[in-house]
Amino acid sequence: MATETLAAEQSLFDRPIAVPSDDIRRAKELGWPDGFVGRMLRLRIPTYDIAHWLDHHTDWEKLQKFLDAKERIMSGTIKVREATWSDGEAVAEMYANSPEDVGDFEVTVERSPYPYAQFRLQEHPNIQIVEDRGVVLAAAGHSARNTLIEGRELSCHIASAWRVRKECRGQGMTTLMRVYGGPACSWFGLINYWYVRSGNFGAVDWIKALRPDIADAVAKEGGNLPGLQVGVHHFRARNFDGDARGIRKGTRADAARCVPLINRTHKGQDLFRPYSADFLQDRLVDSGWGPKPDFIELVYNWNDYYVLEEDAKIVACAGLWDRGKHVREVWREKATGQTTVIEPTALMDFGYARGREDAMARLLGYLVGITNHLGRQELLAPIEQLPKLVELMSPFDPAIEPRTLAYDGWDEGGLEVSVKVRRPYTDLAYW
Repeated sequence: MATETLAAEQSLFDRPIAVPSDDIRRAKELGWPDGFVGRMLRLRIPTYDIAHWLDHHTDWEKLQKFLDAKERIMSGTIKVREATWSDGEAVAEMYANSPEDVGDFEVTVERSPYPYAQFRLQEHPNIQIVEDRGVVLAAAGHSARNTLIEGRELSCHIASAWRVRKECRGQGMTTLMRVYGGPACSWFGLINYWYVRSGNFGAVDWIKALRPDIADAVAKEGGNLPGLQVGVHHFRARNFDGDARGIRKGTRADAARCVPLINRTHKGQDLFRPYSADFLQDRLVDSGWGPKPDFIELVYNWNDYYVLEEDAKIVACAGLWDRGKHVREVWREKATGQTTVIEPTALMDFGYARGREDAMARLLGYLVGITNHLGRQELLAPIEQLPKLVELMSPFDPAIEPRTLAYDGWDEGGLEVSVKVRRPYTDLAYW
C-alpha cells in the first residue's frame, strides 16, 4: 500500500513538463534565458500568467526574483497564506515586534489582544501572513471599496498594516507576499492608495523597492513620495462640562435620518463612499445580525453611536470607535529610550445638518469626554476638510498628525485609469 501511495505521489508531482514551442520562441525573442519558461511551469506558475508576461514583454530579471520567492515557499518551511481565527495570538506577537523608524522615534503599532479589530471595520478585508513553523514573520492588510474620485465611480484597493518582524528585515518577506495575491473572490481595485507617516523613510524605501515605477516618480519629485499631505486632528481627553441636552445613543431606527447628514457633510470629497441606510446599519451590526457567541470580540456597533437631537430632528451624529482597546502606538525616543503609549478613540461615520457646525462641535466635545471616561488619552477626528468645524474645536487645542496619502492608477493590459485626488475624505478604519 505504501509503495502504491509513493508511486501516485511521484506521478502527481514529478510528471514531465511539456513546454509549448511557441512560448519557447517568444521567450527567446525577449532575451529570456534558456529553460526559463520550463522553470515557470515546474513551479506551477499559471499559464495565463506566463502568457501575460510574454504579451507585455516583462523583463526576465524582474521575474527571476518572483520565481526565486516561489521556489523558496515550495521547497521550505515558509508558507504564505491568509490569516485565520487561530492565528490571532501569533499575528499580534508579530506586530508587537515590528517597529518602524519615524524620524527620531521608533514606533510600534501593537494590535492586541484582538489583532483583527481594525480590519473588521474595513470593506472586503484580507490579511496575508508569512508563517514559518507557527511563527508569523510578516503580515499585510488588503481591502477593497467602492468610492468616488473626481466624481467618478471607482473601486479602490487599500494597502495597510504592512509589517515585517524586525529579525526578518532584508530577507525578502515582501516579495514572498507578492507571490500570492489576495483571495480569489475579493473585489479588485483599479486605484491603489495607502498612508505613509511623515518621516518614515523606511516605508518610502520599501515602496521604492517594491514598485520601480514609483521609484522613478520619487526621483522626479526630488526624493519625496508622490502624494498628498493629509492630516487628522488629535484632541486630548478631558471631562465634558458642556450642554449634553439632546445627546443620546443612536439606534438602527436612526439610520435613515443620519445618512443624509453624513452624505451632506462629506459630499464632493474624493475617496468618500456615499452612504445608504443599509450600509450604515451593516457597518454597525458588528460582525453580523443577531446575538453573538462569547468568543466574538465586539469592535464597533450601535452601542458606540451617538446622535444629537433637537425638536425631534437629528442635527448631528457620530460613532466613537474605541481604537485603543486593540490598536495602540508605542513611541520610543531613540536618544533617550523614553516611551509614550497612545491608546486613542476614533471618530467614525459622522455628519451634521447644513450650518450646524455648532451641533457637531458640541457632540464632538461630548465624545472627547467619553474618551476620557474610557481611559484613553485622545480622540482622533478626520475633520481637516471642514474648516468651520475645525475653528469651533480650537478651544480643545488639537494637534494635527500629518501623513502622505500616496496613490496610483492602473495602466496595464490596454486599460488606463488615472486620477487626481484633491480634497480627500479620511476614514479612520484605514488610517
